[in-house]
Amino acid sequence: MRFLVFLFLILFINSCNKNSSSEDKKYFIFLGNPNKNVTIYKVNNSNNKKIYYPLMRITTNTKTLLPVGIYALANECSSYEFNHDGTKDQKIVMSKVSLVFNSKNNNQLENTLSNTFNSYCIDPLNKQEHWFVNKSDFDILPGKNILSISGRNVEFNLDPLIYSEKKVQLWPLTLSSPINTDSSKFFSYPLDLSTQEKKFVISSPVNGTIWLQSGRYQIEVNGSNKIIQIKDFSNFDIKLGVMRIVSPRFFPIEERLKAGGQPIFAYINEKVLFRLNTDYPVFPGNYRVTLEGTEIEKYVDVSENQITEVKTRGAQINSPICPEKYEKCKLPPRITIHANRMPFVLMTVMPDMPFLVFDQKYEYGVEGIKGIFKNLVTSDDSIRIDKLSRVKLKWEIKYTSGNTKTDFVRFEAKSPNVYGKSIDLMYFKPDEVYLPDGDFWLTYFVGDQNLILPKTRIDLLLSGGITKEVVVPIFTQKISDGQLSDKVKDNKTVTTKATLSPIKD
Repeated sequence: MRFLVFLFLILFINSCNKNSSSEDKKYFIFLGNPNKNVTIYKVNNSNNKKIYYPLMRITTNTKTLLPVGIYALANECSSYEFNHDGTKDQKIVMSKVSLVFNSKNNNQLENTLSNTFNSYCIDPLNKQEHWFVNKSDFDILPGKNILSISGRNVEFNLDPLIYSEKKVQLWPLTLSSPINTDSSKFFSYPLDLSTQEKKFVISSPVNGTIWLQSGRYQIEVNGSNKIIQIKDFSNFDIKLGVMRIVSPRFFPIEERLKAGGQPIFAYINEKVLFRLNTDYPVFPGNYRVTLEGTEIEKYVDVSENQITEVKTRGAQINSPICPEKYEKCKLPPRITIHANRMPFVLMTVMPDMPFLVFDQKYEYGVEGIKGIFKNLVTSDDSIRIDKLSRVKLKWEIKYTSGNTKTDFVRFEAKSPNVYGKSIDLMYFKPDEVYLPDGDFWLTYFVGDQNLILPKTRIDLLLSGGITKEVVVPIFTQKISDGQLSDKVKDNKTVTTKATLSPIKD
């Protein structure tokens, strides 16, 4: 009898435990398109901070027995948190977001290899970024979730019990180039967004199609840009032109590098570096093209569907050889490139180094002798070489009484392709100058403060590559013989107290 009572109690307790266990658990039913997976997390609150414990991966259209508690569902782009109270089975439906491509041009739809549509989201739990290229369907959990498509955020607030298929309309933008430009890309940057919305760039190869939501965008290709407004039912097919900056065919780049020069690049609109002899698709329009590190510039018009060549020409200015009778010669000064005989310098180059300019008119000068310019002769096939001349100056002191003195010494050009006159030379300095080859006057003026006398001119014909000696008389007021002879003997500067007088031809 005791045994039967004991057995009854055990069966009763087990029955109560089973009833209690079944009451604490109800089924979680997860619905949606077939074979879609999410992770289910157990949510605990600790010190007002939520901690997510991953439990398992679950698949759509299945049911799982869950204890009472707070849970969260999450995939890479969305999440949904719910309270499973155990009073009834819990049903949650996952919906779908699809990108819809609208175009009047069937080729844009059929050629999927040339289509680009980018999306972006932030993992709701670990906050990692997820990027998608050419992904057109997304599984979105209920509640508030955000997906960024073509650089613009789309917010969803879906019902947990109702399946819905949301559609995001996209419209095509195609940039067409007249040549094959596999290496070139164009970039789309959304405008008119709030500061909270994340902006990102979408890129696509030229001669491809990029799909965008309605809105305002800046489109950029190789440094050229255009702002467009994408609207519903719009189909943009923008025709590009091509710019090619061409160097002379036999330009001696190796010689330039040996002389200490750098490879030559160009800029368009002062910000985008272009390689020479390379095709770059750009928007039709007017561009300022400059050679890197210089103010050498040219304005170029580019037309759609046309290849525009920007031609450069080569030149080199060589320094003269130092004759054997001199122990040494000074290092040759740098060459300055000018336009329209203006004094400001467009480019500075070292002698004996090949360089490029555009196919326009330029002059060159020599540092240390300002005001003298010579036409720069260039070549469209290789380089044209010009040669500097060297002038050795010997300052000859002549003593005078009264106020008679030398007021200035300068070079004046008189060749048809050499222009200008130099600034006044300082007495005793320099003793060596460099000039372009050509026909010059070496001019000096002797006078006093009350009397104007004619200029004295010495004909000076300079051939490229030669060195010529010239004696320049310096008339100065005689001081005491002992003092002056010592100064001249030591070749120190003599104080002349000279003032410039009017020049009379």
